[in-house]
Amino acid sequence: MAEPSITFGYWGIQGIGEPIIRLLKYLGLNFELKTYLHSNRAEWEADKATLNFPFPNLPYLKVGDKVVCESEAIAYFLVFHAKREDLFGTTNEERIQATMVKGFTTDLLMDLAGLLWNPAKYPEQAKYFEEKLYPRLTKLNAYAAGKKHIVGDNLNLVDFPLFQVLTMIRRADPAGFANYPNLINILDNFNNIPQIKAYHETDEAKNKPCLLYTSDAADDLLCVDLGGR
Repeated sequence: MAEPSITFGYWGIQGIGEPIIRLLKYLGLNFELKTYLHSNRAEWEADKATLNFPFPNLPYLKVGDKVVCESEAIAYFLVFHAKREDLFGTTNEERIQATMVKGFTTDLLMDLAGLLWNPAKYPEQAKYFEEKLYPRLTKLNAYAAGKKHIVGDNLNLVDFPLFQVLTMIRRADPAGFANYPNLINILDNFNNIPQIKAYHETDEAKNKPCLLYTSDAADDLLCVDLGGR
């Protein structure tokens, strides 16, 4: 029986969709990327009405007739679809640790968003990082000591959103991020996964803007350097 077709729909930015695209690439799943432009919201509104889902949203995933929305639910679905439940953790302890790191990653993203969506704070970026982000990064750097991936030797689903958030922070403040060698090691190990590395070398990955609903200055500030340099 032929595998059902997979379509992933999201805005033409990295945002919260990029970790899912990396997951699709890592799992070796063939998929069609449906890109929506903010300048043409009518296209999304038209497609939205056809999804036959109680609360359609972006991003969405269609696998055959199945529709899944919300980024975390999509990631879970793909893990089950690919029969890669090991990505949730290979032990109960890994699963617990991954859940805690996921919450911490969300906190990091919210702190970063506090800068991204408030252009008035751009001139105070250094102070904002010092007060908001550096304390969290110090804790996470200590947690990551001696680890290949964020919860241990095994790649975990939480590594995908964490990579996105940490790389954005690293791009915004490369000198400051250099003080967190354990996090740099985590990023390098993720970036060197063959499927991930191959994707990062494509024009599709390199040319995608980072953000939406922010100023050009914010995107210049935080456009992700996928090479990890």
